[in-house]
Formats: sequence, structure tokens, C-alpha cells
Amino acid sequence: MQKTGTEKQTIKQKFGHVEENPIRLSEGYTKQIIEQLNTDLASLFITLFQLKKHHWLVEGPDWKHIHTSLDEYAKTIQGHADELAERVNLLGGIPLSNPSRFAELSYVEYEGEDKMDLRMMLQNDLEAQQITIEQFRERIQFTKKNNDFGTEDVLKDMIEDHEEIAHEIDHYLKNASLEHTIESVNHNITKSR
Repeated sequence: MQKTGTEKQTIKQKFGHVEENPIRLSEGYTKQIIEQLNTDLASLFITLFQLKKHHWLVEGPDWKHIHTSLDEYAKTIQGHADELAERVNLLGGIPLSNPSRFAELSYVEYEGEDKMDLRMMLQNDLEAQQITIEQFRERIQFTKKNNDFGTEDVLKDMIEDHEEIAHEIDHYLKNASLEHTIESVNHNITKSR
């Protein structure tokens, strides 16, 4: 049945309102952690979009392997976003789902739609991972302090993935990478002419 403009939608819960949760965590705590997890969710989506953009635009001698890796990283981040959204729901909140608010709430800065060189793209991806790791560490301490062991475990599992992604991206950025070597050789050849 198609809705007409005069029909009212029934709202069961407003965004930002926290309902009682089935795991008996206090309302004061759940309000805070849900807000923080929604910030994490916004940041994961910004990171996901950035990784997909880089996956689409990557060029250079190492492009094929990096192209595949960036897609895998994006899939991991998408899984994390889904898991965090489910956790927000379990805690009595509504997960952030408004794309226009992602950049506003994210602690990962949106780099824009321009195309950059591979090294800059990977540096931005590494920075996104590093910032997320720092935020998750703070979040883990907060959950531990409030006996929210479920959220703590979820974040601990995720942080390991982010650390592995950061480690791999860092390897791509090492000076001995094929692209950097080729760029240096080409630059030196041009300079010596």
C-alpha cells in the first residue's frame, strides 16, 4: 500500500533517546556510550567511503595488489560499522544512519572528492586507522570502567583489525616500495639530464 502525504508516520523511538536495555547497564552510562559509538560509526563510514574511493582510483606499478587490499579493508570497516550499529541498538539507542551527519560527527576528517597520488591516499588511510585506534583505546577504557564487557570485547576485536590494516598500509608507504623507487629513479634521471 502506497502512503499518501497526509498519513502520519508512527515514531517508536526518537534518535538520541535511550530506551532501557536488556543487559541492565545504567541509563546515564548508555547515553554516553551510545553517543560515543555513534561518533565511531560516523568515523567508520567516512573511512569506508575514503577506502572505496582509493580502491577505485589507485594507480601505479603496485596498483593491483593495493586495489585488492583497499577493497578488503573497506569490507572489514563495513563489518565493523554493522557490528557497532547492532551494539548501539542492544544498548537501547538508535544507530546513526543519516549520511549528511557522518562528516559532521566523524573524528576522521573527510579528505574530499579530489584524486591524490597513491602515497597521499595511503597516508590519509593510515592516519584514519591511527585516529580510530586511539579513539577505540579511549572507548575501551570507558567501557571497562563501567563494566560493559560486551562493548569492550567488540571494540577489542575491532582494534586488532585496525592495527593490522595500519600495519599493512605502513608497509606500503615504506621508502622501498616499488612506486616510490620508480618515482625516485625517474626524478634522478630527469635531474641528471
